[in-house]
Amino acid sequence: MKKIVALLVVTSFGAIAAAAPASGKWDGHKAAIALTYDDSVHSQLDIVIPQLDAAGLKGTFFLMGRQVGDQVPRWKAAANEGHELGNHSVNHPCANGSYDMPAQYTSEAYSVDVLLTEIGVMNGFLQAMDGKPAHAFATPCDQHIVGGQDYLEPMQKARAATFIRDRRTMPETVVYTGFVDKSGGEMIAWVESVVRDGKAGVIVFHGVGGDYLNVSGDAHRQLVEYLKAHEKEIWTTTFSNVMSHANVP
Repeated sequence: MKKIVALLVVTSFGAIAAAAPASGKWDGHKAAIALTYDDSVHSQLDIVIPQLDAAGLKGTFFLMGRQVGDQVPRWKAAANEGHELGNHSVNHPCANGSYDMPAQYTSEAYSVDVLLTEIGVMNGFLQAMDGKPAHAFATPCDQHIVGGQDYLEPMQKARAATFIRDRRTMPETVVYTGFVDKSGGEMIAWVESVVRDGKAGVIVFHGVGGDYLNVSGDAHRQLVEYLKAHEKEIWTTTFSNVMSHANVP
């Protein structure tokens, strides 16, 4: 997956209208940060969750069904600790050439109906782990075309997700980035820019201290420690909590 572009963007599900930044709108804080993690890779279980738990912070993990494997008990335990589990589909279909993958997993081989069925299956899988009937969804590879068709509108009509993280639409109150090979200082500087603007930031990670598209474990720990130290002004919360507040005056 090293060819995947790591800049991902967020959107609220069925709520494109934006509200102007408002001081204190983020649960009484100056700004909000959602730490999101894609693909259910092992470094998130081994490094990320212990770091977040040590700081008392919560993250959002968009799980890819075919990579969960025998880690279901660990992901269920993460959900029990208050971390959000999100839907990243079962097979993570992306356009041919996005990364090395079997031909049947390319988005060209899918149809909208097949993908919506897969998203529904994944929602059921997630519910078996966290007991929640609805989940947020992150588009694989930040792409929204399968079989030559856009699936975002059909997803909305089918109410297949509570919120969608995708770069096509997002509230003006939310900014985003994806971090790969960044230092703790660089990531903290980005957070500080979000705080200055009184907005919410959604950060996308894949591997942390391992796997692919990664940042180092030390850099991630520095960011987590900074967020903990500034918890009075920065609301570090789940993706769904951020999106639920994004359009609130």
